[in-house]
Amino acid sequence: MTAHGKAPSPRLKVRPRNAAVEAAALALGYTPIQARVLAGRISDLSRPLSSLVRPSAADLDAPDSLPDIDIAAGLLADAVENAAPIAIVTDHDADGATSHAIIRLSLKQWGVAPEQVSGYLSHRMTEGYGVSDAFIDRVLPQLRPGTCIITADQGSSDENRIARLRAAGHLVVVTDHHGIPEEGPPPSAHAVVNPVRQDSQFPDKAIAGCHTALLVMAATREQLVRRGLLPGTIPKVSDLLDFCAVGTIADASSLGQSRNNRLIVQRGLQLMNKRPRPCWNAMRQLLNKEGPWCSSDIAFQIATRINARGRLGDAMLGVEFLCADDEETAFEMVQELDANNRERRTIEGALTRQAIDIAHAAVDAGRIGLCLWLGESAHAGVHGITASRIVEKFGCPTICLSPAARDADLATGSIRTTEVVHVRDTLTLIQQRWPGLLVSAGGHGGAGGLKVRRCDIEALADAWDVCVRERYGQAVPEPTMLVDGDLEAPGLHHVIELAALEPYGRGFDPPVFVGTWRIVDLCPIGDQTHLKLKLSRDSHLAEGVWFNAKLADAPPPVTIGQIARLAFSLDAQTYRGTTRLQLVIRGIELNMEKNI
Repeated sequence: MTAHGKAPSPRLKVRPRNAAVEAAALALGYTPIQARVLAGRISDLSRPLSSLVRPSAADLDAPDSLPDIDIAAGLLADAVENAAPIAIVTDHDADGATSHAIIRLSLKQWGVAPEQVSGYLSHRMTEGYGVSDAFIDRVLPQLRPGTCIITADQGSSDENRIARLRAAGHLVVVTDHHGIPEEGPPPSAHAVVNPVRQDSQFPDKAIAGCHTALLVMAATREQLVRRGLLPGTIPKVSDLLDFCAVGTIADASSLGQSRNNRLIVQRGLQLMNKRPRPCWNAMRQLLNKEGPWCSSDIAFQIATRINARGRLGDAMLGVEFLCADDEETAFEMVQELDANNRERRTIEGALTRQAIDIAHAAVDAGRIGLCLWLGESAHAGVHGITASRIVEKFGCPTICLSPAARDADLATGSIRTTEVVHVRDTLTLIQQRWPGLLVSAGGHGGAGGLKVRRCDIEALADAWDVCVRERYGQAVPEPTMLVDGDLEAPGLHHVIELAALEPYGRGFDPPVFVGTWRIVDLCPIGDQTHLKLKLSRDSHLAEGVWFNAKLADAPPPVTIGQIARLAFSLDAQTYRGTTRLQLVIRGIELNMEKNI
């Protein structure tokens, strides 16, 4: 690590490429840059390469292999048929919000009366993650007798709370994708549809919560059609794939190993571009967006605004925005979401500056698994993003802890990690080795959350570091950025070629290239953490933008006239019908050579 006060720059490492995949891609007519990118992301040619890049409906896994899906669909169909009250209960993030919209709009399309349906999202700050006791305390008095409750993106680890719902006379259908406790799925639930259940025959364990919810609603539609309650011509839930695409990308679900996720996102983006809802048109107006939506728009523009609301307060506005019937209403809502996102960025910037100092102290003390207590005033709604920033800067799996809202004796934490450490597996290991240390915990491969007694934070820090150290062995964590090699003459034609391989995301990373450039000009923009750059190489000029290049009160990492080897991705900026190339700077290696 570098000197205290400055986080290390990521090491640029050329991504290894599979020569057989590269040759196969060229033989199929992919361009050289496309073949290079595919060879860095695909290693298995047991299936045709074209089906790995652009799967067809025939490549999807059969939903009937999901455990309890028929039971869940039957219970929901019964509720629809008998006009029983239905409650939608989902997580407060973008995966939960899109799940909520999928369920609500499916029921609406089937003619279920609005007064028959109620909706609830957990409050991150006051109720925490999952179906918590605080959440049940709020919701239970509002439920009508005999309500059929369907969860999405939560519920698999909430037996005690689900037992309270069942004891009150309600039916509970859990749809989720998070880890299942060692003791199994919650027995008080009437159905638990989750692809990661030990008894699940569903091959793909990487689908998002919104995808699971979509498959359950598809099975419910089929049951209603078979019962003669809906005509066979009723639109399929595939009309809601745009929501599923947003939730899948927002939750960082794999787009490399999962053909299901790739197809869902591809089809969802097609819907967003060809048959946009009022919400997407309103978002386009807010962003002055021209050109088609792509996966990076979802990740960095749409999902951040939906998530921001849930980080600061009641997340229901994100659902209402998604379900808005007209663009005027949707635009009013997205303006409020945008204001929430600006507030979130301000809070996050301050917390990240504090976390960097704490992380330096932990690293100086020899930690490689970082467990950071962020202090009494820390905002739990943004400590997950802060944890991501620390992983990016230090390369170490990180837990960020903040005070729990309703219990002065507890801390709540968000976890982000590297490819080496699997969050859910590591939490399970801690629970096995240090019984009782964690009050609650859950997550998936790349992220998770937990609660711990404040008096046990030091013990958790030790346990986390031990487990991380075991996974790394003799290796030392460091911030690393994989790049796809040199690209000394980037052009708009490269943007078009790379766009044909969409979607990009976890497991199918967006392409990043390297090249040596002189910094001709630079200026801070936005909240002063981003930089606008003018770059030159020989007679070639380029524009660049570097997001989160620095802290607001810190100097830029480069100076005018400096020569640097930059890591960058390619972007096409369209304004008033004119499209130009923009380099999005991802990292830097200084180069003292003078001849460019």
